[in-house]
Amino acid sequence: RDKVIFFRQLSAMINAGVTLGNSLDILSGQTKNLRLAEAIQQVKTRVDSGLSFSGAMKTRSEFTTLMVAMVAAGEEGGVLDKSIERLATFLDKQDELRRKVISAVTYPAVVILFAFVILYILVTVVMPRFSQVFKGLNVELPRLTVAVFDFSNWMANYWYIPALSFLVFVLVIVWMSRNKGTRPLIDRAKLRLPLVGDIIFKGIMARSNRTLSSLVEAGVPILRALDMTAEVSDNSVVSDGYALLHDSARKGGSLGDTAKNIKVFPVMIAHMMKVGEETGRLEEMLAKVADWFETELEEKIKRLTSILEPLLIIFVGGIVALVALAIFTPIVTAIQSMM
Repeated sequence: RDKVIFFRQLSAMINAGVTLGNSLDILSGQTKNLRLAEAIQQVKTRVDSGLSFSGAMKTRSEFTTLMVAMVAAGEEGGVLDKSIERLATFLDKQDELRRKVISAVTYPAVVILFAFVILYILVTVVMPRFSQVFKGLNVELPRLTVAVFDFSNWMANYWYIPALSFLVFVLVIVWMSRNKGTRPLIDRAKLRLPLVGDIIFKGIMARSNRTLSSLVEAGVPILRALDMTAEVSDNSVVSDGYALLHDSARKGGSLGDTAKNIKVFPVMIAHMMKVGEETGRLEEMLAKVADWFETELEEKIKRLTSILEPLLIIFVGGIVALVALAIFTPIVTAIQSMM
């Protein structure tokens, strides 16, 4: 978010006639992000020493390859302020999409966490106490109660087994995701996951098409733009698709025609690319595709959360009801036998 504000203000100041050096000096003192402020000040120092703005940005990891490319295109075309404004708009769109996704999944995540906390308390605190009480009463326990108590005792003594198993599973997935040989397998699996696979795919399509649109609009050469889009897609399956588009474009082929034969790209993307190429408005068509996927993503998440919320509540209620039934059934039996 700090970068969005920085680039937006920088564009406005350059457009108003303030020199690049003075603009950077002012903005480095205004930003509350200390790391970004340090990066801006270092960029300003190198610009003052004769380096181009994009060249100075390359020296700091805070500025991605995409940011550098869009700024460089603006420098070459003599429209630095407009290019920086486009960059700010692009980053703002990406940040907005990220915030919408986080906002949508927060409630289900909290409910799931709450369910596990309740389950842990019931199994490790409540159930063992009632188990001791029933042993003192010498009451014959129903099968359900015995099963619940056995599970409670096992969890109380061997809780580390499921915990370690989950940790190992996560570490294996992370390792496979970072390993070049196994990453394609994980990336394909992500896109095929029930419920969330389509959400992941729509998010990738929205981000990659927005990236390609912004780069083309900024004047970045199409081959370079396709390379960078493949990098930011964050999925090897989609990256391979953009690599095929790059090879076709390098040979003079049509992006739209090539996309039709690449499974990862929906027919709509191929059609919009074709229209964009024929009308000379490729960046506009890609932006429309990104808008559509962002809208679809938002609606998909809303539908999923509306389904998950009652299911999670039923799940939590079911656990509590099961434990309550296991506890109170023998109590009622004991009272009846005493009467």
